[in-house]
Amino acid sequence: MIRLIVKLLCLFILSAGNINAGVPDTTYKTMKDTALFAGLLKSYNAGLKSIESDFVQYKTMQILNNAVKSEGYFCYKNETMVRWEYTAPFSYLIIINDGKIIVKDGEKCNAYDFTASESFNNLSSLLGKILKGEVLHDNKNFTCRFYENEITYKLILTPRSGEIKDYFREIVLFFDKKMFSVSRVQMNEVSGDVTDIWFNNRKINGALSDEQFLIK
Repeated sequence: MIRLIVKLLCLFILSAGNINAGVPDTTYKTMKDTALFAGLLKSYNAGLKSIESDFVQYKTMQILNNAVKSEGYFCYKNETMVRWEYTAPFSYLIIINDGKIIVKDGEKCNAYDFTASESFNNLSSLLGKILKGEVLHDNKNFTCRFYENEITYKLILTPRSGEIKDYFREIVLFFDKKMFSVSRVQMNEVSGDVTDIWFNNRKINGALSDEQFLIK
């Protein structure tokens, strides 16, 4: 379950955006002005109240020859509420609401209360630094490499300690320069598995009902 928590916290803190046309990785160069980028990130996130987006996920696993593709819907509100819903090729719903996680798999529904979990609280605090842009200078928990091309910023976060390091070798973020939002999140696991998520049709700071973060 802690692996699920780590992935979801990473996603709801880091993700939103539009898909851009692919650009070969070889075009990326070292970012010229990291201070400017950090300021833009902090300013963008300061005004972030809600996110609504479709997504396409590609999961590459060591035991399979081909990547597994799935699609779904994601929304986020007020830093504490997340809905992560797979709609194809299967139905699977995860909701985070004020420290509680609810998982619905078909007709089965399980709830977990992590409000008293030290691991959960530590992860929330650490990933809150990401939301505020403070993680870019958090040398204790991450090393960060900055790259860019004409349309995209690329950040490679390498965990140095804690729960995230146990599961992830690197977390790679791709930011759309025009919208200054994350268009893609790639999570490279210690096991060698890779989760690659692309976001599209996103809406920022739209009205979201609290009922979307409940399972009836």
